[in-house]
Amino acid sequence: MVERGEDDALHQVRVSCRRLRSDLKLFRKFPAGDWATELRADLAELAQACGEARDLEVIAELVRETATSEDNPEHVDTILTALTFQLERAAARSAEVVLGESTRDLLTTLEAIAAAPDLKPTASQPCSDVLPRLLHTATAKFTEAAGKLKPWTPDDDWHEVRLLAKRVRYAADTSAAVLGAEAKTTAAHAATYQELLGQHQDHCAAADALTAMAADAAAQDDPELSFTLGRLTERHRAARKPLREQFLSLYHRP
Repeated sequence: MVERGEDDALHQVRVSCRRLRSDLKLFRKFPAGDWATELRADLAELAQACGEARDLEVIAELVRETATSEDNPEHVDTILTALTFQLERAAARSAEVVLGESTRDLLTTLEAIAAAPDLKPTASQPCSDVLPRLLHTATAKFTEAAGKLKPWTPDDDWHEVRLLAKRVRYAADTSAAVLGAEAKTTAAHAATYQELLGQHQDHCAAADALTAMAADAAAQDDPELSFTLGRLTERHRAARKPLREQFLSLYHRP
Protein backbone atom coordinates (compact mmCIF):
# COMPACT_ATOMS: atom_id res chain seq x y z
CA MET A 1 0.00 0.00 0.00
CA VAL A 2 2.83 2.40 0.80
CA GLU A 3 4.61 1.54 -2.45
CA ARG A 4 1.43 2.35 -4.38
CA GLY A 5 0.86 5.56 -2.42
CA GLU A 6 -2.59 4.47 -1.23
CA ASP A 7 -4.57 6.53 1.26
CA ASP A 8 -4.24 5.44 4.88
CA ALA A 9 -1.28 3.20 4.02
CA LEU A 10 1.01 4.42 6.79
CA HIS A 11 -1.79 4.06 9.32
CA GLN A 12 -2.39 0.47 8.24
CA VAL A 13 1.32 -0.30 8.66
CA ARG A 14 1.16 1.17 12.15
CA VAL A 15 -1.97 -0.81 13.07
CA SER A 16 -0.48 -4.04 11.73
CA CYS A 17 2.65 -3.52 13.81
CA ARG A 18 0.55 -2.90 16.90
CA ARG A 19 -1.54 -6.02 16.36
CA LEU A 20 1.53 -8.18 15.88
CA ARG A 21 3.19 -6.69 18.95
CA SER A 22 0.04 -7.24 20.98
CA ASP A 23 -0.18 -10.91 19.98
CA LEU A 24 3.50 -11.45 20.71
CA LYS A 25 2.93 -9.94 24.15
CA LEU A 26 -0.20 -12.03 24.69
CA PHE A 27 1.72 -15.26 23.94
CA ARG A 28 5.00 -14.07 25.48
CA LYS A 29 5.41 -17.16 27.71
CA PHE A 30 5.58 -19.57 24.79
CA PRO A 31 8.39 -18.45 22.41
CA ALA A 32 11.79 -20.03 23.06
CA GLY A 33 14.78 -17.70 23.19
CA ASP A 34 14.70 -13.95 22.61
CA TRP A 35 13.29 -13.78 19.09
CA ALA A 36 9.85 -12.56 20.19
CA THR A 37 11.29 -9.74 22.32
CA GLU A 38 13.57 -8.65 19.50
CA LEU A 39 10.72 -8.80 17.00
CA ARG A 40 8.48 -6.68 19.23
CA ALA A 41 11.24 -4.07 19.44
CA ASP A 42 11.64 -3.99 15.65
CA LEU A 43 7.88 -3.67 15.16
CA ALA A 44 7.72 -0.87 17.73
CA GLU A 45 10.42 1.03 15.86
CA LEU A 46 8.56 0.69 12.57
CA ALA A 47 5.25 1.76 14.15
CA GLN A 48 6.93 4.79 15.71
CA ALA A 49 8.35 5.77 12.32
CA CYS A 50 4.78 5.88 10.97
CA GLY A 51 3.30 7.61 14.01
CA GLU A 52 4.23 11.26 13.49
CA ALA A 53 2.55 11.53 10.09
CA ARG A 54 -0.64 9.87 11.33
CA ASP A 55 -0.81 12.10 14.41
CA LEU A 56 -0.36 15.26 12.33
CA GLU A 57 -3.07 14.11 9.92
CA VAL A 58 -5.52 13.66 12.81
CA ILE A 59 -4.56 16.99 14.40
CA ALA A 60 -5.06 18.89 11.15
CA GLU A 61 -8.49 17.32 10.68
CA LEU A 62 -9.50 18.22 14.24
CA VAL A 63 -8.43 21.84 13.69
CA ARG A 64 -10.63 21.99 10.58
CA GLU A 65 -13.56 20.56 12.54
CA THR A 66 -13.24 22.81 15.58
CA ALA A 67 -12.46 26.13 13.87
CA THR A 68 -15.48 28.45 13.85
CA SER A 69 -16.51 31.74 12.27
CA GLU A 70 -15.27 33.47 15.43
CA ASP A 71 -11.68 32.53 14.56
CA ASN A 72 -9.56 34.64 12.27
CA PRO A 73 -9.67 32.70 8.95
CA GLU A 74 -6.18 33.82 7.99
CA HIS A 75 -4.83 32.47 11.24
CA VAL A 76 -6.63 29.16 10.74
CA ASP A 77 -5.18 28.91 7.23
CA THR A 78 -1.71 29.66 8.62
CA ILE A 79 -2.09 26.92 11.22
CA LEU A 80 -3.37 24.37 8.70
CA THR A 81 -0.62 25.26 6.24
CA ALA A 82 2.02 24.69 8.93
CA LEU A 83 0.47 21.38 9.95
CA THR A 84 0.19 20.24 6.33
CA PHE A 85 3.84 21.10 5.70
CA GLN A 86 4.87 19.11 8.77
CA LEU A 87 2.61 16.26 7.70
CA GLU A 88 4.10 16.03 4.21
CA ARG A 89 7.64 15.97 5.57
CA ALA A 90 6.74 13.37 8.20
CA ALA A 91 4.93 11.20 5.62
CA ALA A 92 7.97 11.27 3.35
CA ARG A 93 10.24 10.21 6.22
CA SER A 94 7.82 7.44 7.19
CA ALA A 95 7.54 6.10 3.64
CA GLU A 96 11.33 6.06 3.36
CA VAL A 97 11.54 3.87 6.45
CA VAL A 98 8.71 1.56 5.38
CA LEU A 99 10.25 1.03 1.95
CA GLY A 100 13.80 0.80 3.30
CA GLU A 101 16.16 -2.11 3.80
CA SER A 102 15.43 -2.53 7.51
CA THR A 103 11.74 -3.13 6.82
CA ARG A 104 12.55 -5.60 4.03
CA ASP A 105 14.72 -7.48 6.52
CA LEU A 106 11.88 -7.38 9.05
CA LEU A 107 9.43 -8.85 6.52
CA THR A 108 11.90 -11.65 5.72
CA THR A 109 12.24 -12.38 9.43
CA LEU A 110 8.47 -12.41 9.90
CA GLU A 111 7.97 -14.86 7.06
CA ALA A 112 10.64 -17.20 8.46
CA ILE A 113 9.21 -17.06 12.00
CA ALA A 114 5.65 -17.60 10.80
CA ALA A 115 6.76 -20.69 8.86
CA ALA A 116 8.63 -22.28 11.79
CA PRO A 117 8.43 -20.44 15.14
CA ASP A 118 10.79 -21.63 17.86
CA LEU A 119 8.49 -22.44 20.79
CA LYS A 120 8.72 -23.90 24.27
CA PRO A 121 7.12 -27.29 24.99
CA THR A 122 4.34 -25.50 26.91
CA ALA A 123 3.11 -24.11 23.57
CA SER A 124 1.65 -27.53 22.83
CA GLN A 125 -1.11 -27.02 25.42
CA PRO A 126 -4.67 -26.98 24.05
CA CYS A 127 -5.68 -23.45 23.05
CA SER A 128 -9.06 -24.00 24.72
CA ASP A 129 -7.16 -24.17 28.03
CA VAL A 130 -4.65 -21.40 27.38
CA LEU A 131 -6.68 -18.67 25.68
CA PRO A 132 -9.21 -18.08 28.49
CA ARG A 133 -6.34 -17.48 30.94
CA LEU A 134 -4.55 -15.10 28.60
CA LEU A 135 -7.70 -13.14 27.85
CA HIS A 136 -8.55 -12.96 31.55
CA THR A 137 -5.11 -11.56 32.34
CA ALA A 138 -5.44 -8.83 29.70
CA THR A 139 -8.96 -7.97 30.88
CA ALA A 140 -7.92 -7.86 34.54
CA LYS A 141 -5.14 -5.34 33.83
CA PHE A 142 -7.57 -3.12 31.94
CA THR A 143 -10.22 -3.41 34.66
CA GLU A 144 -7.76 -2.51 37.41
CA ALA A 145 -6.52 0.61 35.59
CA ALA A 146 -9.95 1.71 34.32
CA GLY A 147 -11.43 1.39 37.80
CA LYS A 148 -9.03 4.07 39.06
CA LEU A 149 -10.01 6.69 36.47
CA LYS A 150 -11.72 9.85 37.68
CA PRO A 151 -12.83 12.94 35.70
CA TRP A 152 -9.74 14.77 36.99
CA THR A 153 -7.24 11.95 36.34
CA PRO A 154 -4.18 13.13 34.30
CA ASP A 155 -4.19 12.65 30.53
CA ASP A 156 -1.36 10.09 30.62
CA ASP A 157 -3.39 7.76 32.82
CA TRP A 158 -6.33 7.92 30.43
CA HIS A 159 -3.95 7.15 27.57
CA GLU A 160 -2.59 4.12 29.42
CA VAL A 161 -6.12 2.74 29.87
CA ARG A 162 -6.69 3.23 26.15
CA LEU A 163 -3.63 1.07 25.42
CA LEU A 164 -4.89 -1.61 27.80
CA ALA A 165 -8.32 -1.54 26.12
CA LYS A 166 -6.61 -2.04 22.80
CA ARG A 167 -4.74 -5.06 24.16
CA VAL A 168 -7.99 -6.57 25.41
CA ARG A 169 -9.59 -6.03 22.02
CA TYR A 170 -6.72 -7.64 20.15
CA ALA A 171 -6.55 -10.52 22.62
CA ALA A 172 -10.29 -11.12 22.29
CA ASP A 173 -10.10 -10.93 18.49
CA THR A 174 -7.29 -13.48 18.51
CA SER A 175 -9.26 -15.77 20.85
CA ALA A 176 -12.64 -15.47 19.17
CA ALA A 177 -12.13 -18.36 16.74
CA VAL A 178 -11.79 -20.69 19.74
CA LEU A 179 -13.79 -19.01 22.51
CA GLY A 180 -16.69 -17.89 20.34
CA ALA A 181 -19.42 -15.43 21.31
CA GLU A 182 -18.04 -14.47 24.72
CA ALA A 183 -14.73 -13.34 23.24
CA LYS A 184 -16.52 -11.49 20.45
CA THR A 185 -18.59 -9.62 23.04
CA THR A 186 -15.46 -8.73 24.99
CA ALA A 187 -13.83 -7.48 21.78
CA ALA A 188 -16.86 -5.33 20.97
CA HIS A 189 -16.89 -3.72 24.42
CA ALA A 190 -13.14 -3.12 24.28
CA ALA A 191 -13.49 -1.56 20.84
CA THR A 192 -16.09 0.87 22.19
CA TYR A 193 -13.79 1.86 25.05
CA GLN A 194 -10.84 2.15 22.68
CA GLU A 195 -12.79 4.42 20.32
CA LEU A 196 -13.83 6.80 23.09
CA LEU A 197 -10.37 6.92 24.62
CA GLY A 198 -8.85 7.28 21.16
CA GLN A 199 -10.93 10.42 20.57
CA HIS A 200 -9.81 11.64 23.98
CA GLN A 201 -6.15 11.07 23.09
CA ASP A 202 -6.57 12.83 19.73
CA HIS A 203 -7.82 15.96 21.49
CA CYS A 204 -4.96 15.77 23.98
CA ALA A 205 -2.44 15.49 21.13
CA ALA A 206 -4.06 18.39 19.28
CA ALA A 207 -3.98 20.56 22.41
CA ASP A 208 -0.30 19.77 22.97
CA ALA A 209 0.62 20.50 19.34
CA LEU A 210 -1.28 23.78 19.29
CA THR A 211 0.26 24.83 22.61
CA ALA A 212 3.71 24.33 21.09
CA MET A 213 2.70 26.36 18.03
CA ALA A 214 1.37 29.12 20.30
CA ALA A 215 4.71 29.28 22.09
CA ASP A 216 6.47 29.64 18.73
CA ALA A 217 4.05 32.38 17.66
CA ALA A 218 4.65 34.24 20.92
CA ALA A 219 8.41 33.93 20.46
CA GLN A 220 8.02 35.43 16.97
CA ASP A 221 6.07 38.34 18.46
CA ASP A 222 2.75 37.39 16.85
CA PRO A 223 0.29 37.72 19.76
CA GLU A 224 -2.82 37.60 17.56
CA LEU A 225 -1.89 34.22 16.06
CA SER A 226 -0.91 33.03 19.52
CA PHE A 227 -4.38 34.08 20.77
CA THR A 228 -6.12 32.08 18.02
CA LEU A 229 -3.98 29.07 18.84
CA GLY A 230 -4.90 29.47 22.49
CA ARG A 231 -8.63 29.50 21.68
CA LEU A 232 -8.30 26.34 19.62
CA THR A 233 -6.24 24.68 22.35
CA GLU A 234 -8.89 25.36 24.97
CA ARG A 235 -11.58 23.82 22.75
CA HIS A 236 -9.61 20.60 22.52
CA ARG A 237 -8.99 20.57 26.25
CA ALA A 238 -12.70 21.16 26.87
CA ALA A 239 -13.58 18.29 24.51
CA ARG A 240 -11.97 15.84 26.93
CA LYS A 241 -14.68 16.28 29.59
CA PRO A 242 -17.70 14.80 27.75
CA LEU A 243 -15.56 11.93 26.46
CA ARG A 244 -14.39 11.13 29.98
CA GLU A 245 -17.94 11.29 31.27
CA GLN A 246 -19.17 9.03 28.46
CA PHE A 247 -16.46 6.47 29.12
CA LEU A 248 -17.09 6.40 32.87
CA SER A 249 -20.83 6.10 32.27
CA LEU A 250 -20.35 3.14 29.92
CA TYR A 251 -17.68 1.47 31.99
CA HIS A 252 -19.68 1.66 35.22
CA ARG A 253 -23.03 0.92 33.60
CA PRO A 254 -25.30 -1.44 35.58
